Order: sequence, then C-alpha cells, then structure tokens
Amino acid sequence: MFSLNSVRVAPGARSALAVACGLALSAFHVGAQAEDAVAPVVVTASRMEGLLQTAAIGATVITAEQMQRAGVSDANEAVRKLAGVASRSDLSGGREQLLDLRGYGEAASANVVVLIDGIRISENENLSARMSAIPLSLIDRIEIVRGGSSVLWGEGASAGAINIILKRGERNERSARLSASVASFGAHEAQADAAWGQGAWNVDASARRVRTDGYRDNSAYKQDSGSVGVQWQQGGWRAGLRVLHEDQYARLPGSLSLSQFKQNPRQTLSPDDDANNQETRYLGNLSYQQGAWTVQLDVGQRYRESDYQYVSYGSPRVASSSEQAQVSPRVIYDRQHGEIGVKAVAGLDWQGWDFDKSGAAGKEVGQQENKAFFTHADITLPTQTRVSVGWREERVNKRDDYPGDPDWFLAPLKYNRDDKLHAGELGVNQTLLKGLDAYVRAATSYRLPNVDENRSTPASAALRPQRNRDQEIGLKWAQAGHSAAVRYFGQETDDEIAFDNVVYANTNIDPTRRRGVEIEGRWSVTRDVVLSGTWQQLTARYREGVNAGKDMILVAPHTATVRVAWRMDDRQTLDVGAQFLSSMRPGGDEANTCSRRVPSSTLLDARYGWTDKVWTLALSGTNLMDEKGYNYAYSFMCGEPSVYPYSGRALKFTVSRQF
Repeated sequence: MFSLNSVRVAPGARSALAVACGLALSAFHVGAQAEDAVAPVVVTASRMEGLLQTAAIGATVITAEQMQRAGVSDANEAVRKLAGVASRSDLSGGREQLLDLRGYGEAASANVVVLIDGIRISENENLSARMSAIPLSLIDRIEIVRGGSSVLWGEGASAGAINIILKRGERNERSARLSASVASFGAHEAQADAAWGQGAWNVDASARRVRTDGYRDNSAYKQDSGSVGVQWQQGGWRAGLRVLHEDQYARLPGSLSLSQFKQNPRQTLSPDDDANNQETRYLGNLSYQQGAWTVQLDVGQRYRESDYQYVSYGSPRVASSSEQAQVSPRVIYDRQHGEIGVKAVAGLDWQGWDFDKSGAAGKEVGQQENKAFFTHADITLPTQTRVSVGWREERVNKRDDYPGDPDWFLAPLKYNRDDKLHAGELGVNQTLLKGLDAYVRAATSYRLPNVDENRSTPASAALRPQRNRDQEIGLKWAQAGHSAAVRYFGQETDDEIAFDNVVYANTNIDPTRRRGVEIEGRWSVTRDVVLSGTWQQLTARYREGVNAGKDMILVAPHTATVRVAWRMDDRQTLDVGAQFLSSMRPGGDEANTCSRRVPSSTLLDARYGWTDKVWTLALSGTNLMDEKGYNYAYSFMCGEPSVYPYSGRALKFTVSRQF
C-alpha cells in the first residue's frame, strides 16, 4: 500500500499526485493484458455489500491472511502496521494505541467510529475502542474507511470508520487450535480456539490469556479475554449471537521528563499507579432475504466496570460503571433493472448510554440517548457510472450531574442538552478502463463531546457539536494481483472539540482545515513475493483565530510504511515491515513557538513462520533496531516536555497446533 497526505495544493503535493497517477497508469499499461489474479474486494462501507473498486470512498481492507503472515497481536496493531494508520502510545500500558486516521492528534480516537459487524464499540468516554479483546481467529477482514462517515455511522465518524468483519461459519466445519507464546519482558500468551458446524448451525469459542512485565518499570499488563458465538442459517434466514468478555489489569508507568527519558527510558515516577477494567459485550443480528429485499436487525449491549488510582498525585481510587445499548433495524433493496443497478438501504439507529462514577466530591451520573434515521443509495448506470447518495438525521440528548473534583480543580457541572444533527454525502465513481476508476466525493459529518470532555469547559456548560465538511477526489487501479490508489482530500471543521492550553479546558476551538494526499499500493513482484506500502503527507492547521495558519499539535505531517511478504516455499513465510512517523509539534504548542518537537522515528518488525498440516512455529519481533524514542510529548509554555516512551526491541516465539 502507498499512502500520502498533504494539505495545500503546493508544488510537492501536485508532484506527488502526478507521480502516483503516472505509476498507476504505467502499471495498468504493463498488466492490462493479464487476467485478474485475485477475487474482487467486497466491503460493507454503505451498510450493504458492494465492490470496493467502484465505491466512491477511500478505503483499505486488511485480510485475515495478511494479519496472520505479519504476526500482528490484535486488530489495533493490524490497522497500524498493515494500513499505515498513524498512532500514539497507549498511556495505560496496554494494547489500545490511539489511531489517527486524518490528523486529529490528541482527540483522534473521538473522531473515528469503530464497529464489529456494523455494531458500534466506540466509547462515550475519553477511551479508545477496545479492539485488542477481539480474537484474531474470528476476524475475516478489517475495513478502514477514511473521511467523514456520519451518514451511516453517526456522530464521531469525522475522520472515518473502522469496521471489523467477523468470519461466517462454514457448514460442517470441525476445527480446533491451541497456541502458546513466550516473549521479551517476561511476556507469555496462551490461546485456544474451536469451531463446530452441523447443518444450519455453527458454534465457535475462543479464550486468550496475556501476561507481561512490560518494557518500563510499573508497566505490567494482564488480559484475559474470551468469546462464544452461535450462528444459524436456513433458507433466507440468518441469525447470530456473540458474547465477548475481557478482564484487564494494567500498571501505569506515567510520563518522564525529557532528561529522565534520556537517562533511563524504562524508569517510572509513578510506581504505584494502576487501573482495572472488566467488560462484557453482547452482539446479535437477525436477517431475512426474499428476492431483492433484505430485512436486518442488529443489536448490541455492553457492560463495563473499571477503577483506577493515581497514587503519584495523591488521588483516591476512582470507580465507574457504564452500560451501552444499540438497536439498528434496516431494510435493503438490491436489484438490477435492465442496465441500471440499484442498491438502497434505509434504517434506524437507537443508542442509549448510562454512566456513574465515584469521585472525591461524590457520585457523577450521566446519560445519553441517540435516535437517528438514515438512508443511502447506490445507482450503477450503463455508462459504468456509480452514483452514491446518503442522508442522516440524528437527535441526541445528553445529561450529566457532576459534583466536581477538588483534586483536579474541577467545578461542579449539571446540564441537559438536546441537539438535532444532519449529515449528507454524494459520490460519483466512473470506470475509465477495466480496473481503472476515478471518483469524487463530498460529505458532511459531526461529533459530540464525550462525558469526559464536558467536565472541564470554559463556561461550565456542555460544548457545542463539532461539524465537518469533506471533499475528496481519487483514482483506483487493480489488475492481475496489483493495485494502487491515490486520493486528495480536504476537510474544514467548525467548533472542533479539543483541549485548549490557553484556557486550560476542553473547548470548541477556532475553525480548522485539513488537506492531504493518501497513496497506497500493492505489487505482486512474483507469485511468492508481494510488496506493499503507504505514504501519507498531511497538514492540519487553524484557518481562523489567533493561531490562524499554525500547525495543530500532535499531528505528523508525514507517515509511511513498507512491507515485503515472501512465501519461501510451501512451508515457510517471511514478512518484514517498517513504519515511519515524522516529527510533529508537541502538546501545548498551539502557537508553534516551541523549538523542541516530538522526534521522527522508524520502527522495523518481522515475522518468520514455518507450518505443516497441523503445526505452526513462528518467530516475530517489533522495534528490531531497538530505537529509543516516543511519539507523544507535552510541553507547558515550551518548557522541558513530558514524554511517554514506546517499547524497546521485543522478540516473540509462538507455537500452535491445529486439530
């Protein structure tokens, strides 16, 4: 894959776009006579299945085979390494790194919606969606859609959506797998998976245990997760129910000053801080297809209990619990009318969220309710033109009663706010030649502040909704096992929700603008060697206000990845990759006056695997060059920054047995 993001149509951006188009066209010329070597990629980006090649969107698909060969540990790592998505260290010492699709910096996780089979798992708190608890053995593919996607996925999809698609059970399947790993820093893992199919029924189960002492002092991490799923299919009927559970315990190593980091990046100044999290999710779906019509119902329920304590700040232990529910019925129509193909979907999304949290001054109670109607249609014309249009209306009520927190100088807050929000999108894709398509797209999207952001605001009142306007143009090529895509996008945002270091509160900041180019490509050098990569060049700046024209903090202007997958023979594979993240402005430098920056870094990873009919042995490594660095830093008034080091070199040996 190749992906580049730029902001202005500067000479560099123009040349990058021209080079990418030239490469795609030349590659098309070379391979035009060859037949397609791979099946067309299907995505559910419009909440109904369709071909990615002719969709008017910028999307990346990661397959189960790619994840296995790269040796990634979970879905979060797959998005970073295989799709080239920029990220920042998980500050809790776990595996949920913050994923930044299009330059939202510190608020990145609040601007992307994460789903499992179309059911939302993104949070209404300042937390990243917990992707690490989803067993890799269950994942069929991961679809990453870039750009505003609120029409289909609602609030928070300002930068895009990540949809994790689970496997559908095969008839009469019988399989089981045991796996065990040992790794650096006292880490070890064990996993068991099983699947059983009989007639119309399929049942699967998975359990995983993870333990590590962590790279840094006080960074031990424990995770126990499990999943049980039941699927049934008969005639036009299909139904499924899945239960996912996770217990996580993490020590919290905290930040270091830059001088402390240089002295010893593994030390900690908070040897007693820790956090617990227990979560159970229920996911269900029911559908019936008759001719051109399909009726489907998706439901989800999540329960969470968590607690944490920052002993280093002298704070008491804080406990919270929350419950989230979703009900999403929809109707799909799919039929060919002569030379015109019509696909359309209309549905409702209802979400409810309840939250309570104990603090130093008492108990906080919060609720949120979302009610939305959406519709989306794809029309394919005889001219090989595909037109996509969609609309969403969403009504949201947010309520909270917060007693304040004297330890953090937070005042009491009580609000009850109603908002009515709209999103729309229009896209046109035109097939130019076989395997070569061009598209344009315009969309609007929005997000609301979460419960944590509303606690500390300048006027002690709920923040206004954030609103985004997107424009995008792209070119896609696929032929004979090769593919390439290049897209140029622009997004303007009003009332963006972020932390303002001048007023030292969460606020609706001055208007901003993001522009960029993204390129991704895949080249089958030979039948056994595949080269892929991404290159991104992005600028995110204030377009009005006191910081007009200034770069936004914690946004890397350049990111790149390159990977080589080599099937050495029928039993051996080797996958090697590198990720580059350019330097960026640290947190607290909105005025762009600080001389220090978060440094650039290049991380190398690799996996060697050997397999026969039942056994698999693998040796993998991350940060193989043992680069000492960090991708998150915060500086107050340009003083010595506080940094969060990322892990040093780590090796892992895995053995698994298939039954």
